[in-house]
Amino acid sequence: MPKQRARVRSGLKNKLIAMVIGVGTIPLVLAMAWSFFQGNASLTQVIGSSFKALAYETSTKIDLLIKDEFQKMRHWASHPTLIVNVKGNNRTTPEPANSLNDITAAPLTYKDILENGASRVLQNFLRDDLSAVESTKALFVTDASGNLVATINDYPDRDNRSRRTWQGVMMQGLPEAFGRLHYDPKLKTHLFEIAVPIRTRDRMRMGVLHRLYSSKRFFSPSIENILFGQTGHVMLINSNGVVLDCPILPTGHQLSEPDLVSRVTGPEASWAETQSDGHGSHRLSIIGYSPLSFSNKIISGTKGPRLYTFAWQSSEELFAPTQKLLGWMAAAGFVSVLLIAAMGSLAANRIVRPIRQLQKTAESIGRGESVQPLQIKTGDEIELLAEEINIMNALLRKTFTGLEQQVEEKSREVIYLREYTESILMSVPESILTFDASLRIEYANPAFEKITGLQRQSYIGKHLQEVPVKHHEEWTFLAMELKNYSTGQPPKLQHTPNEGYRAKDPLAPTASHTKEWQPTIKLGDLYFAYQFFDMKFKQKDGRRIGLIMKNITEEKKLLEQLTKADKLSGLGTLTAGIAHEMNNPLYSIMGYTEAIVDQATEPKIKTYAQKVLDRSRHMANVILNMSGYARTNEKDSDQTVNINERIDAALDIALLDSYSDDIALEKHYGNLPKLKARPEELQQVFLNIVRNAVQAMEGKGTLTIKTFRENGNITISIRDTGPGIPEEHLSRIFDPFFTTKEQGSGTGLGLNIVHRVVEKYGGRIDVKSQTGKGTTFVIRLPISLASTNAPQESAQGGQPA
Repeated sequence: MPKQRARVRSGLKNKLIAMVIGVGTIPLVLAMAWSFFQGNASLTQVIGSSFKALAYETSTKIDLLIKDEFQKMRHWASHPTLIVNVKGNNRTTPEPANSLNDITAAPLTYKDILENGASRVLQNFLRDDLSAVESTKALFVTDASGNLVATINDYPDRDNRSRRTWQGVMMQGLPEAFGRLHYDPKLKTHLFEIAVPIRTRDRMRMGVLHRLYSSKRFFSPSIENILFGQTGHVMLINSNGVVLDCPILPTGHQLSEPDLVSRVTGPEASWAETQSDGHGSHRLSIIGYSPLSFSNKIISGTKGPRLYTFAWQSSEELFAPTQKLLGWMAAAGFVSVLLIAAMGSLAANRIVRPIRQLQKTAESIGRGESVQPLQIKTGDEIELLAEEINIMNALLRKTFTGLEQQVEEKSREVIYLREYTESILMSVPESILTFDASLRIEYANPAFEKITGLQRQSYIGKHLQEVPVKHHEEWTFLAMELKNYSTGQPPKLQHTPNEGYRAKDPLAPTASHTKEWQPTIKLGDLYFAYQFFDMKFKQKDGRRIGLIMKNITEEKKLLEQLTKADKLSGLGTLTAGIAHEMNNPLYSIMGYTEAIVDQATEPKIKTYAQKVLDRSRHMANVILNMSGYARTNEKDSDQTVNINERIDAALDIALLDSYSDDIALEKHYGNLPKLKARPEELQQVFLNIVRNAVQAMEGKGTLTIKTFRENGNITISIRDTGPGIPEEHLSRIFDPFFTTKEQGSGTGLGLNIVHRVVEKYGGRIDVKSQTGKGTTFVIRLPISLASTNAPQESAQGGQPA
């Protein structure tokens, strides 16, 4: 037994040491290899991005430099002296000569050109331009025939028609030109040229201002001072691989690797890995490049080679950190393996020692009772530990039996409380939602599912704007309100919590300036009041927000009815007073007119007086309709009314008032039954609508009127071709005193009276309008109002007249 115990103790320790070495070494080697390759890739990416950024920064700086030169040249080209000299030279153009020294070939001598006013202006320009005076090799002006007009030196030829820049500006109409790099044997340097047109006030081109630069002197201040490391620098090349400026290569040097040139002359700033670097090495290189966007746009007009910046560093210097990294990682890996072995031995001793102590403790606790032994044969300390745990387990089982019963009782209580809470939430008619800390839906009660028609799996765990519901814009707005609430911002719809219903002046501003009781949202035909609230939890697992939505559609309709009733009450008092004051003089007019009708002997006077009497009675009915806001006249009885005749009477009045013969009238009357109604009221309905249509068309357009029977109703459709009613006004056109006409052109009562009269007879009026296409009013009156002696409705409805 002692020998077995010794074997067991030594076996566990050896296993632990071997396991620690294996578990530590294998991941370490894999991690080091992965880190090296990832580090190398990341380093390449970082270097490429850095070179790209450097090339882009340099290209932007050079572009701005060239752009400033063009702006400077355009400013110089607008100098009056240059314009006058070029204009004068165009009127007396001499025969072209080969050079300034051939003074016998033209009337103008070299001295004349060099000392004229335009040349002095050019010399002053160059004297003031300190930034580019050293790089400027020539500055001269040519006219529309390519002849030299002014210059600062004897460089240019007398005839410049062969210059690409002159041809591009004068012949091709380019706004400016950028000459390609070339070697000039006279100046023994590489030059490039920019040229801008000289225009008259009417923008006519009559000459060109040329400027030649030394490529080395112009670009070197922006390029050759950009150095990094021992070999890193930036160079400027064109799309043909010709060097314009480089701290190492000479200007005009042709890069011999076509593949390299094609890789580093792309349309956008980037970086590339190539097997050559343009400086003689064929090792793997990383090169950043960037096009000169502004300059290339100008160069494209003359179809010259485009310009690019080129950031480079030698391969030996570039990848030296990677090689050092590999060496350090190998050394670190070897040392790490040694440390893992040493720490594994230490860890094995630290693990085995507590297990032996645990064994002794378990023996002292569990000696009092025998249990069913565990069948574990591992051959190490765990086997002994298992034997003692078997003994201890029997004692612990008795202790935890009571605890299991308590846990079971508490679990039943939690389940009951959860079911009780869910039953309450399911019974609440309001929609209730809860959101987690990231504003995703955690819970929604059945009321929410009822108004959205969604199942639980469609919304749980999603943001509110991601839920596939109808009225997506409204729910998206509610999601924005939720976000505002979570960040402490006030809601978009402000409200006054204790504001109740109050009567308002009917002539006061519309309700667009009043406050809502509380934030509301409209989903289809339903209105919902909503409120966010914070939920308190003891667990510290993030903030929770709740949302409750209450259907207030009926309350809102009741409020609108109360508001409308209050407006009509005040309006009735006002119109009653107006009607009273207008009726007194009107009845006097009617009395005198009736006397003229009865006593006049002249037929024409009698006819005119009868028309005045008819118009006065019509006006009395209008005033009576206005007074209807205060009371109804029960003494007036209904009569048998022919709808088509009432429409014709309204047309006579409305078209007579328009003073225009440019309105095309289209009438399609059906065979309609006669109605029991007050003819003046129905005629007033048609007159108000027709008059509004005529006024909207401003006396020119098409007015279409149709009458027919449909679904138990007499339907009247009145359509105009006017400008239409804006959509935001459609819901208010029947409100009293609401009008879109100019001040003094309307009272805003016409359509309100129309609406009241149609509702009085149990009918309905609808309006459809498209901006710029016209408006259509559709009136439906029930045939139940028809006279008992009227013809019966046919099955197919009335036919158009």
